[in-house]
Amino acid sequence: MASQDVSRANAAAQIELHRALAPRYAYRYSFPFSRRFQQEWHAEMIRHAPRDARRLLDIGCGTGFFLAELEQERPRGDGPGEGLGAVGLDISHEMLQVSEQYVPDARLVTADAERMPFQGAIFDTVFCKGSLHHMRNHLGFLESCRGVLAEDGLLVMSEPCNDNPLIRLARAILYRKSPHFDVGDQGFTRRGIVEVTEQAGMEVLKTKKFGVLAYVFAGFPDHLGLLRFLPGSDLITRAFIGFDRFLCAIPGLSLLGFHIVVVARPRRG
Repeated sequence: MASQDVSRANAAAQIELHRALAPRYAYRYSFPFSRRFQQEWHAEMIRHAPRDARRLLDIGCGTGFFLAELEQERPRGDGPGEGLGAVGLDISHEMLQVSEQYVPDARLVTADAERMPFQGAIFDTVFCKGSLHHMRNHLGFLESCRGVLAEDGLLVMSEPCNDNPLIRLARAILYRKSPHFDVGDQGFTRRGIVEVTEQAGMEVLKTKKFGVLAYVFAGFPDHLGLLRFLPGSDLITRAFIGFDRFLCAIPGLSLLGFHIVVVARPRRG
């Protein structure tokens, strides 16, 4: 099957998958301890964007929780070219209908991220939280990201990391056994995601591992709901977050990270 046909077939499959998952995602983020972890995750990504960035794109914005924080942290300016604000793009219209509850004033676009409907390099920062691994043409997706970025813009991604063989095995089993995942949505090694980003004409500025205990126990209460039944779940999550920061800052222990954050910009010259 040609690459374009594969991408279209995957797009249709992802639409159907996320049609069913939209209520589940809203449930996932309904717990205070889960929101606590998601806010930490979002803050980790937002801190890499320039402070004056106001033209923002959230690819795969899903149910809109990250988009809402972008709107809060980086409000629209009144100057020339600053009125665009945050734009959320997702292939699932059902997901965007949930987004409208949390960011009623945001601009939402239903589209395939491999064929984005934007004209020109209009965004200061493009965020991609767990969307790249849903694509089948990773290079084409990243080239599309580069195409909508301003010359001095940044791409900030967070993607499942498979550097740890045990995490890679656990993820492969989960994706095969659970109906809530697509078996083709595999993670990346650090080397692999850096290579494909560079092939897309971008310069990787930074990589950083993210999420260990908080990711497992607080990130997905719809899959592993232990903290739902424990008193002090928010305090436990805070402790996990602090411990995870420590682990991911140490080169040897950062192998435990479930995600990798990548910061890149269009290659100059």
